[in-house]
Amino acid sequence: MNDIKPKDATMNEGLDLSEVWNRIRAGRKTIFVCMAVGFVLAVLVVLITPKEYKTQVSLLAESSSKGSASGLLGQLGGLAGMNFGGLSGLNLGGNMGSDALTPELYPEIVKSTPFLLEVLRQKVTESRTNKTMTVEEYLANRNQSPVAHLIGFVRTKAWYASVPKPDSMALLKLTSTQMDIAKSLADIIHLEIVSSSNGGLTGGNSKVIMVSIEVQDPVVSAQMAELVVSSLKRYIVNYNTGKAKKDLDFIRARYDEAREKYYAAQQALAHHNDRNVNVVLQSVNTSRERLETENILAANIYNSLAQSMEQSKIKVQDQTPVFTVIEPAKVPLHKSKPKSIIIIMGLLFVGAFAGTGIVLAKSR
Repeated sequence: MNDIKPKDATMNEGLDLSEVWNRIRAGRKTIFVCMAVGFVLAVLVVLITPKEYKTQVSLLAESSSKGSASGLLGQLGGLAGMNFGGLSGLNLGGNMGSDALTPELYPEIVKSTPFLLEVLRQKVTESRTNKTMTVEEYLANRNQSPVAHLIGFVRTKAWYASVPKPDSMALLKLTSTQMDIAKSLADIIHLEIVSSSNGGLTGGNSKVIMVSIEVQDPVVSAQMAELVVSSLKRYIVNYNTGKAKKDLDFIRARYDEAREKYYAAQQALAHHNDRNVNVVLQSVNTSRERLETENILAANIYNSLAQSMEQSKIKVQDQTPVFTVIEPAKVPLHKSKPKSIIIIMGLLFVGAFAGTGIVLAKSR
């Protein structure tokens, strides 16, 4: 009989949910006050946080298997078997574009300092004031939070004047302020690569490139998205065709030299024949044969370089990537930040949780 515990002691070992609920009901005024405080804080956060607008552009980057029948050089491969004036045909095959820039590297490109500096030099027009300024000026003086303005975090204009161009051979020497603005641009550029299939009809592959920009002005957001896409396409085209264009420039220079030599050889042979009409001398025949040989050699070199130049032009075209705009840049109509509903609901929940904790703590 002494081992039996009292009935009241057994009931106190568990959690009496009805008692907790009664405590919460009794202290609901405190909970409502905490929720009201959370609501007021949420409204303040929404009002203080600057509105941002997001623009997204989608591109389809298409590339073919270089050196195969799908490429332009492969389609014109029949020229390799043709004979132009006794010359061997052009070698249109080979492994083309094996070192081309792949879409997987695009996110690294848009974060690189030379790319960011090029974009910062471009101009945009603000919708509220209709004022045209560089991207650098907009980021330095417009795309900031009210708190940043209150503490004087306004960068000076014309910071960019002393910075070398990205394609300059000089070393880039940027100040901390310049690096901050470049980093702020990198933070608002978002690039994502999504693989897609073309059904295997051409043996090539396609990548969907999604570029998004999020700033405080809707018009500037669309303009900056277009600027980033244009700069990216230009960078990729220049990289993929750079070697082919240098080869074309070299061959064009040799072609111009060969043409001058060929015309000079033709003129020399014509003058020789004009001066020695009806002259039968062995020395004259020897000179004529020598000039004719030089003329044929010059003609062969000239024709060969002409064909090589046409091949180089085709190679440049073949290595130029094709970009198809799936979704162009549009001025966003609705803000993307702040998420008002999420902020309000979140702080209301925090207020209710805090109020419940206070009520239960006081009732102990």
